[in-house]
Amino acid sequence: MSLMGMKQRIQKFAIPVSIVIAVSMLAGTFMSMGRTPATSRARQEAQAEVSVAKVGTVDVSQRMLDRLVDQQVQQFAMFGMPKPPAEALDSYRLQAIEGIKSQQALVAAAQKAGLSVSEDELKKGIDDVWDKQGRASIAQQLNLDPKASDKEISAELTKQGANVSVESLKQQLIVPDAVKIKLYNDKLTKLQADKVTLQTYKVRHILVKWDGKTTTEAAAKTKAEKLLAEVKATPTKFAAIAKANSDDPGSKDKGGLYEWKKEELAGLVPEFKAAVEKLKAGETTPELVRHADAKGQGYNGFHIIHLDAIDQAGPEKREEAAKGEITKLVDAAAPGIKVDLLAPGLLAAKLVQDGSKDPKKPNEKLLTQALAELDKIKPEDDTTGSVLLRKATVFETLKQPEKAIVALEEAVKNNDKVETRIRLATLLVDKANKPEAIKQLASAEKLALPEPQIWMQLSQLYTRAGDKEAATRTMLKNQEYTLRQQQLMAKEQAAKSGGIKLPGAEPEKK
Repeated sequence: MSLMGMKQRIQKFAIPVSIVIAVSMLAGTFMSMGRTPATSRARQEAQAEVSVAKVGTVDVSQRMLDRLVDQQVQQFAMFGMPKPPAEALDSYRLQAIEGIKSQQALVAAAQKAGLSVSEDELKKGIDDVWDKQGRASIAQQLNLDPKASDKEISAELTKQGANVSVESLKQQLIVPDAVKIKLYNDKLTKLQADKVTLQTYKVRHILVKWDGKTTTEAAAKTKAEKLLAEVKATPTKFAAIAKANSDDPGSKDKGGLYEWKKEELAGLVPEFKAAVEKLKAGETTPELVRHADAKGQGYNGFHIIHLDAIDQAGPEKREEAAKGEITKLVDAAAPGIKVDLLAPGLLAAKLVQDGSKDPKKPNEKLLTQALAELDKIKPEDDTTGSVLLRKATVFETLKQPEKAIVALEEAVKNNDKVETRIRLATLLVDKANKPEAIKQLASAEKLALPEPQIWMQLSQLYTRAGDKEAATRTMLKNQEYTLRQQQLMAKEQAAKSGGIKLPGAEPEKK
């Protein structure tokens, strides 16, 4: 699935879904806090704090983006989507930057509405997060009762020899800016919710039609006046009278009942709308409401209208409606939030994104600029070995398979992976270099895990390369691993349901 597809399956934009940094990141590190890290770790730590982008007034570090991407990947996992490969991470980081931009736009929208967050409110917000989430998480990591107090946590930290205080943990776990954004969001939501009325009009009516042919206006009026008299005599029987006599098929079976939001009243015929707006809850129109279609395209009729109630939406519905208004405010403020990408990897990802919008006509200028940005990444900084894979993708988009092949050949020298070998073999088959493709596939087999999909790909590529024997061998592997998966699933199901025969299992002996 594409990045865009994944993004659409999650949500358009979100106020920070997590205020507390995943505390599992700190697991097992209490004992090492305060010590001098090794040189390589020190370099990685320094690199993680380097500013890679600036969004509005926010300096975005590599560490911040990686934490946001981790959250994003966890969301994807909920939808059964696999962890993204290293070469795609900068694309995910771009999406995280868009999220930060939306958050900054939210703050701008809130401030434009006259809202602010004081230092006291921020401090209370941080304390609330610690009370509701942080303290219990730390306590559990220390094998304490989740309800342990700060004093008990502090004592346990001292006992374990950890050079860290509860206050410093709170500072590491809770991001003040995220708390502030949530406070702005809460205030803006309340402000918008207070403006929302969301009134629902519950209206019953009885319609008596005339067409001038089978029924005259005079006859319709006589019948309607008789029904109005019945309603006035016994108001509680309005629904029953409507069900027995109304000519409106849309409401007759419901006792003449319609439910409309206040704004939907504008779509009613003028006479009907005016009559409804004059009524108070529990009242019935004292006289018949006449409507005649001047153009002869609708109906002519007399209405008897009763207003059952005007329901006011509760807080939850008003807040839900307020979210839509907030989205509009954020969208309006977003163009004013400037984004500067400072890291070459991020710049390259953005250029590839923009340059590949039209698959039939890629933007060669932007894609060439992306290659130039990737060239700026030093080999020692390319810890995942993804630069060559990203270059290969750009070359493929530019319809330069020869260069893509060279990039992939270099990639397998530095970091040999089955996925890379398969990509390389695919390009070689496309270029009709079948002998070399078969060599790559043979190497891929040695790296392949027992995953059916991988073996299916290998079999298909062997078929295209003309090696029928290898195609059969790898297809049998695909079938073997598929059967294993089915048996495992069946075994799990059997444990739940009390026994199910496994696919391929021997029949029980009697």
